[in-house]
Amino acid sequence: MWMKKRYVLKFEDEQQGAVVARQGTETAVQVCDECEMTSVNYHTVLSGKAISLRYGGRLHLIHITGLDNNGNLAITMNGRPVQLSVMDELKAQALDSLGSATGSGTIAADIPGLVVEIKVQEGEKVHQGEPVIVIEAMKMQNELVAAVSGTVTGIPVEKGQAVNPGDPLIIIEPEPGG
Repeated sequence: MWMKKRYVLKFEDEQQGAVVARQGTETAVQVCDECEMTSVNYHTVLSGKAISLRYGGRLHLIHITGLDNNGNLAITMNGRPVQLSVMDELKAQALDSLGSATGSGTIAADIPGLVVEIKVQEGEKVHQGEPVIVIEAMKMQNELVAAVSGTVTGIPVEKGQAVNPGDPLIIIEPEPGG
């Protein structure tokens, strides 16, 4: 029996649904709703630091280099740096249901991690793009920045606290028209 799991992939600026199905040692992938399941052959290379993947008749070398400031995977694919976000379908639906929450100034954890540093205080004015908090995840520190200019109205976390995806970290009240 095939075990299936649904994901949402955001590769560069394109978002696609995906289904990964496994039966024994065989893996099949469906990358869009109308596409057929396609078998994927892969194995780890370079002492487990990269994946050699055959998909769609082409061989790809994928090397995961870390995480970006938004918790997306930073990878090189065939020697070219690309951004990849992979989340299960339920998390993607939850984030979609937030609607314009990113425009509201609420900064939420994208991945599990640990609060290393809080760079702002309640009542402080911040500018869009200004670093506000540092989260450590997978042995890497990720500096998250304000999505909007405004005033910090809440910091529901503290230094040393473990956080999970979706947990609010910093709440910023946007400036009018900002």
